[in-house]
Amino acid sequence: MKETLNYLIGFDNETVESHQMAVRAAVVFFIALAYVRTGGLRMLGRQSAFDSLTALMLGAILGKAVISPDSFLGTLLAAFVIMILHRLMAWLTFKSSWIGSILKGKSILLYHNDRPVFENLSRVHITENDLREAVRKSLNVEEMGYVKEIYMDRSGELSIIKK
Repeated sequence: MKETLNYLIGFDNETVESHQMAVRAAVVFFIALAYVRTGGLRMLGRQSAFDSLTALMLGAILGKAVISPDSFLGTLLAAFVIMILHRLMAWLTFKSSWIGSILKGKSILLYHNDRPVFENLSRVHITENDLREAVRKSLNVEEMGYVKEIYMDRSGELSIIKK
């Protein structure tokens, strides 16, 4: 049994053969599905930097599991640890808004009282033209007079509140 698994997956090899990469890819695919379910569906929706970082790390680690002769099981374990940490951080940010603001950031007010908030625009590198474009896309109007406030949300998207 051990010899068959070693032939299929290449546990003890210094190099990984093509057929072993294919088998590893299939195994990693199903394990990644389980990991994403462990991490929660939020990782696949509109992502905060926190979610994007987790997805990026997970992809890099699992990619290594497919093509690298390094420890296959160790690499899968490392990916599992990342998913557990993601789930733990998501729970902590749910329980504590203070921790949430540290890990995920805060929404930033960019437009208020019919005026751009220039210090915040400068901080996030957004121009007044970017705000007008967002208003056109969101509200289908050209006039800023219809806008009460505009925020940059923690996900990086602009939220527009009508008057």
